[in-house]
Amino acid sequence: MRNGRSVVLAGGLVLALGIPARGQESPPEPPAGKAVASPLGQGSSAAAAIPAGEIDRVVASVGAEAITFREVLDRVRMSGGPRPTGSEAAVPTPAELRAALDDLVAERLLLAEARRLSLTVSDADVDRQIEQIRSQNQWSESDFAQAIRMLGFPTMEAYRAHARMELLKTQVLRVKVGSKVHITDREVDEEFQRRHPDNAEDEVHLAHIVFLVPEDADLPALEALARKADEVQKEVATGSAPFEEYARRYSQDGSAPRGGDVGWFTRGKLQLALENVAFALEVGEVSPVVQSALGFHILKVLERRRAPLADPEEARRRIRFDLSEAAFSRLYREYLEGLKTTGRVILRGLPGVPES
Repeated sequence: MRNGRSVVLAGGLVLALGIPARGQESPPEPPAGKAVASPLGQGSSAAAAIPAGEIDRVVASVGAEAITFREVLDRVRMSGGPRPTGSEAAVPTPAELRAALDDLVAERLLLAEARRLSLTVSDADVDRQIEQIRSQNQWSESDFAQAIRMLGFPTMEAYRAHARMELLKTQVLRVKVGSKVHITDREVDEEFQRRHPDNAEDEVHLAHIVFLVPEDADLPALEALARKADEVQKEVATGSAPFEEYARRYSQDGSAPRGGDVGWFTRGKLQLALENVAFALEVGEVSPVVQSALGFHILKVLERRRAPLADPEEARRRIRFDLSEAAFSRLYREYLEGLKTTGRVILRGLPGVPES
């Protein structure tokens, strides 16, 4: 999965695979080069900390369909990719459990709507979705197989089943929510002036430490790699040695001899998982571990500056997308609340999680 590209540009795997993230059900189509956010990956460690008798407990129902605690645990694992076993990170937090349950409830409601509307997804639709993902990311068949393994799908058929479900949900939301999103030129102009009053944009100078996933990695190998990245991140965060020294010692790409320096980036040059983290960091701040298609990254912002806008029209397209995404999210939440009132949703409580 190398393709001769810089590892930092490979981006977030959950984004590249086009699966809607928790609480971000299928936002509007992004501008060119920007993948739609989303997740999946399965681990096996979190359930070990849960009493056996609680695993199959029904924690919610949507109409006649039950949701078990086992499904909630699976969704937590699916939402985060490989989790470093043997650490506190292996145990889901109450916030993760609640978010996973919310995700499952929303999913059941949307699939019920798809049935009510008689919506279907054909094998050809799934084939086109997979081919589009492969083409956009310049992945071979083996690259794609490794990508879905990283996210925990045991077989291609398991991923196809998931893709079919996501396409069904997308159809519902396109009809019921997307059709109501309307962003005017005036709104775009006002936001452009707010973001770029000086006709410039933010640019960050990044360094990273990356742990590359071997071509034949299985889930235990991914968990071990995640654990190693987590250990190094904690060591780096202590500040006992310069970041550059850790990068030279641990990083597994061509930036290692330069102390991890990968250069300057404006928005749109990184995949969204890395971009969101990089632009949220202060100068000198070290990130948590961030997963990408090629492995696990630890980022550091070396400098920030304002750079002249290279393409004002692209900036406007990005603003239109951002505004559309925000409007979509608001309308989606309103739509989902409406479904909950008619969908006979009953929450029975999560084991060990206090009511919020």
